[in-house]
Amino acid sequence: MSIPTLLTSQTLDPDVPGASSTPPAKHHIQRPASRFALLWAATTASALASAIVKIALPLAALAQTRAPLSVAAVTFALNLPWLLASVPAGALVDRLDRRTFALAATTLRLVALGLLALPMFITLPRLSLLYLVALLLGLADVGADAAFNVLTPMVTPHERLEHANTWLIGAQQVIEVIGSPLGAMLIAAGLLLTTGAGAMASVAALVALLCLGGAFHPRRLHLPSGHKERRHLLGDLLDGFRVLLRQRILLTLAVMAAVINACWSAWMAVFALYAVAPGPLRLTATQYGLLFGVGGVGGLGGALLAPLVFRRLGRRWAIGLNILCNCLMLLMTAFTINIWLVGAAILLGNSTGPLWTIAATALLQRMVPTANLGRVRAAYQVLGVGAEALGPILGGVAAELVGVRAVFLGGGLLTALMFIPFALIVTERAMAGAPSE
Repeated sequence: MSIPTLLTSQTLDPDVPGASSTPPAKHHIQRPASRFALLWAATTASALASAIVKIALPLAALAQTRAPLSVAAVTFALNLPWLLASVPAGALVDRLDRRTFALAATTLRLVALGLLALPMFITLPRLSLLYLVALLLGLADVGADAAFNVLTPMVTPHERLEHANTWLIGAQQVIEVIGSPLGAMLIAAGLLLTTGAGAMASVAALVALLCLGGAFHPRRLHLPSGHKERRHLLGDLLDGFRVLLRQRILLTLAVMAAVINACWSAWMAVFALYAVAPGPLRLTATQYGLLFGVGGVGGLGGALLAPLVFRRLGRRWAIGLNILCNCLMLLMTAFTINIWLVGAAILLGNSTGPLWTIAATALLQRMVPTANLGRVRAAYQVLGVGAEALGPILGGVAAELVGVRAVFLGGGLLTALMFIPFALIVTERAMAGAPSE
């Protein structure tokens, strides 16, 4: 199926997912399928820019030092904004035009990439510069993620959300296949070449967003005549958490995601030490990138199989399979240095990531009104994804104290414990996601 056939040709109100009765404004002359295609292109280009640099920055740090904590600090800087900036970004994206917000985030990524060229002109501490760039790129990723995810239900009918998210997540998995090896090969040729590739992808995202055109402001509550809606930023920041705490299934998924993501990011932060020579796997930087390209192939396969999994096993087991395969990946890398077994484990672990992402994203988009989606999703991200920021530091400290393999083993056991809330709370009925008030 081609991208333009994903949505029907009926006109949608950009602020009410699935609405067909509201006449389009003059600036919304694009068909829904065309609007989704442009959003898909912008999201994909943005993901490519992020993937290239994410794999390259830890390798650039590895060329400067072999200290586990110093190398892990790059991944920490990339992930820290997910913990600190997700809620403010969610509140702001519920106040501002979502497309403009995405444009600003993409511009920030271009600025961050430009900083990597500074050592050509002035002398700077290389590691400190890498940490700063990683932090700015993390902020750009948080902003882009917040904007793109709330734009999706504004151009997609509710009954097509799983389908739309499958296309978006599938494209991101293709990027993982391409971006990780590409980033590793480019960094082997030089950091500036990597920067240029990331900048070109960011420019492509900017062009797609500019072509999308139109205004994408969140629709506000209609109050009785004479009443004014009083909204304060602090109230918006807290509102997302209030809604999340009232939704048992969303809160449970957020806590489970927090544990699994922290274990995964701890593994990711120190895996370069384990994999790249003189580490036990004795890989080159290019081979290391190709290994994560294998993970991207697994993720792509998972995205392609997602509709079949949802049909045959239901939304619930999209979550269960992710827990199982992540656990197996972490434990396998703890017990063997056989590159084929490690590669198979990474392939398997990555194959179920899209299943969780598609199911959880569609559940949020279905349960939460579009006007509040940014802040509620931000609260979910603080728990579910923000924990990734803590994982690298915890993993780096643990690797210093007890060794890299102990990090892998501990992560695998903690991930296995997530089957307890899965069995007790995550039911198929809860995953169907009735809309909230």
